[in-house]
Amino acid sequence: MTRSSQVWVVDDDASIRWVLERALIDAGLSVRQFGNADEAMGVVDHELPNVVMTDIRMPGRSGLEFLEILGDRFPEIPVIVMTAYTDLDSAVSAYRGGAFEYLPKPFDLDEATALVKRALARRTDWQTALRRSVEERLAVGQANLLGDLGPEFERILLRATLAFTGGRKQEAARWIGWGRNTLTRKLKELEID
Repeated sequence: MTRSSQVWVVDDDASIRWVLERALIDAGLSVRQFGNADEAMGVVDHELPNVVMTDIRMPGRSGLEFLEILGDRFPEIPVIVMTAYTDLDSAVSAYRGGAFEYLPKPFDLDEATALVKRALARRTDWQTALRRSVEERLAVGQANLLGDLGPEFERILLRATLAFTGGRKQEAARWIGWGRNTLTRKLKELEID
């Protein structure tokens, strides 16, 4: 799976997708458009965005269902939920579903662009965290990087896998290729709740 630096705009309204794409490209961001959540779900297994902007009400799968699926599989991806139906229930549902932010339509393009940039700034993936850690250790001349980074890498791997499985330890152990006892021991060693 490759990870590109794209912002995905998922909305059944082509004019909204077009306007957002133009504004985000003008801000120096890469954009990919989808007319509905099912189209976006069709590429998640081989490509992931850094940020998603999705409408709530669309034909087929709703934006809230899309948010839930993305949140279960890729909790590190910030999702901005957009809607023209600005009611309290929609906002609460979006936040409960794990939305990074709720953006009511019509919106100011500068505000929307700033929101995407904030989401990008907050998002860090395991590769960035690992790279930063390696660079810090190299800068101070530390040797034995693999020995030192082993526990840190395991911590990142465990947290990501537990997030992916919704905290189900037995399933996480299978994904990592460990037995349940090994997983339990590692969680204690690395002080992961």
